Amino acid sequence: MEKTAQELKALVSAMFERESWKKFTERNFKTFSRYVRDQCLEAKRYFLAKDVDIDILEQALEYCLENDTLSFANLNDTYAYFKRESDGSKDTLQEIETLAREYQGPHEPLDVSKRNISVYRELISGRERVVT
Repeated sequence: MEKTAQELKALVSAMFERESWKKFTERNFKTFSRYVRDQCLEAKRYFLAKDVDIDILEQALEYCLENDTLSFANLNDTYAYFKRESDGSKDTLQEIETLAREYQGPHEPLDVSKRNISVYRELISGRERVVT
């Protein structure tokens, strides 16, 4: 049986007993009043049956409240970012090597035929005659 929007809001509001969570959910429900059901389902999907680090969640909540990024998708992304930072994972932040302009890749360049410019001039002049 599907829950009503009010039941979902109550469930989501009670997921964490933090003041910042209460404040975030209130502002989320107010900002996305037309999409409360969707927001609640996202909150459940992202945070309900997960092993959530409360300190990192608190940090993400503070960030989202400060920056008015009030959707649960934003909160989830922010939480994931702070979690990666705390785990010390720098994989995604590695510097990308800049390749030289002449670099052709690991293979030999393809032999491409080059047309004589007169072919293009003929096409243009033929078109100009048709237009006039």
